[in-house]
Order: sequence, then structure tokens, then C-alpha cells
Amino acid sequence: MKNICSILILLIFTINSFAQDKTFCPTYTFEGYIETDKGQKLDIDFRFLVLLDSTLVGSYYYKPKNGDLKLVGHLNKDNSFELVERDNNETITGLLSGKVSKNKSSIDGLWMSPEKNKVYKLKLEKTKSISYWDFIKKNRSLFEYKNIKLAIQESEKVLSIDVDNQRLKIIPKQISKLENIVSFNLGGNSFEKFPKEICTLTSLDELSMSSSELTYVDKEIGNLKNLRILILNFNQIKSLPKEIGKLTNLLYLELGRNQLTTLPNEIKYLTNLQELHIENNKLSEVEKKRIKSLLPNCVIHF
Repeated sequence: MKNICSILILLIFTINSFAQDKTFCPTYTFEGYIETDKGQKLDIDFRFLVLLDSTLVGSYYYKPKNGDLKLVGHLNKDNSFELVERDNNETITGLLSGKVSKNKSSIDGLWMSPEKNKVYKLKLEKTKSISYWDFIKKNRSLFEYKNIKLAIQESEKVLSIDVDNQRLKIIPKQISKLENIVSFNLGGNSFEKFPKEICTLTSLDELSMSSSELTYVDKEIGNLKNLRILILNFNQIKSLPKEIGKLTNLLYLELGRNQLTTLPNEIKYLTNLQELHIENNKLSEVEKKRIKSLLPNCVIHF
């Protein structure tokens, strides 16, 4: 699934370059703090991914409600690193440098302002938290079927399907035979109706229907309780069913560039959601505030 939408713009461009490599590198999740010159410790959650050429990409946040900051840089052979920090407007907001321990269990370093007139201590410890990046990494290493009919014929083997931009209008009912599939990319197609057949694939942990001319999402979406990543951006969706709240394992939800004016109260049950993209919809400031209150531990991009 190479069209993975807007999961950290800089991260996506780099990930796509390595989409099918079996040796895709692991994700690291840390917690720690940045200590200011006044001795105040600002708690942060920090994630990064080391790619095959030692490019380091990631993000971190202080408080979920304030959004996250993107990171990109390089990990050197001696485990030292340099990172550039950017906000959602791609403005450089900081520079990070330091060293990762050999077993990737801790980070010690410095945060510096772009003007280099402020320098703060950075200290992090690895956690066991699961990130949606872990699923991206895992699924990108799988063999992708490009033909649905062939996938149905070889249903027992199928773990991943990518039929992006094939102008599909329907999904064969026999798709239910794919009992082991974990990743399905249906982006760039032309569905006149939401394909309910997808909702029989309860083993899915990643589903993309970006740019598929969808105007609604069927309530059967609630059957996909194993989903960790759901991508529905660049459609014409005006509302979501309350059954979206049944996707309690969801870690990443992409709803950008639709026609949404509100989200159902049931999103409050998505307590594992790490990141929600809902840019370029028709949400009022009051609705944005309500969504933040329903998802207090989620990084939300409006």
C-alpha cells in the first residue's frame, strides 16, 4: 500500500521509497522530557523510525491537544543524531542533537531553537507502547496482490492487496474468502456505494479507501474490530455512522478532505487512537473543541 496518505508528510515520502523491503527497520517509542533553562521539565512522547539509509524520521508532542511536531534527520554510525523539527506549516521550530544508546533504550541530547539562542536538555527512555508505525512497517514488508480475482483464487496465501487506481466500482462477494488478509488498499477507485463486502474481512488491521468517491460509510464498518489504521481521505463523506466507535483498536484515522460537519459521540470509545487527521472538512470551532474533549489523548490535525 504505497499511497499511505498524509501520515507525517516527510515520513510518507521516505517510507514509500522502501515500501517492499523485507528488512524495513523498526519503530521506537520513547517518553521523557525537555528541561528548560528554568529547570522546568516538559514531558514529551517521542517516536522515530530509522530507515535503511540511516535517515531518521519521526514526531513528538507535549500535549496531544496541541498537536505534534515532525522530525527528520540522520542517525550516524556512532548512534549520534541530528534532527530538524517542523510544525504543521513546515516551519522549522527547533533542532535536536544527541546520542541513542546502543540498544536503543534511551536518548540523551539537546533541543535548540532555530536561532540557536536557547539550548535545553533532552532525556528519553524507551517504552513498550505500540505505534501505528509498527503496522505500517509490518504491512509494507508483505507481498501485495495487484489483482483481486487472482487474490480470490489464492485466498489462503493473501495477506495484502493493493488495487490502487484501478477504477473499480464493485468488490466481488467472493472477497470474503480472504480470511488472512491484514492490509487492503482500495484507494483511487470509483465506488458508487460503500462496498459492504470489505466489512467481512475481520482480520484487516489496515484499510485505505482514499480518493474513492465515497459519499458515506456503512454501519458494517464496525465489524472490522481488528483495524489499527483506517484511511478515508479525499472523498465526499458527509457523516460517519456511530458504529465507528466499535473500532476500539484503531490507532490512526485519516478523514481529511471530506464534507464532515461533525463526528458521532461514539468516537469517545476510540481510546487507543493516537492520531486523527480531519483537515479540510466543514467543522465549526465549537465542533473542533468537542472532538478534542472526546479524544483527550489523541493528536488531532484540524
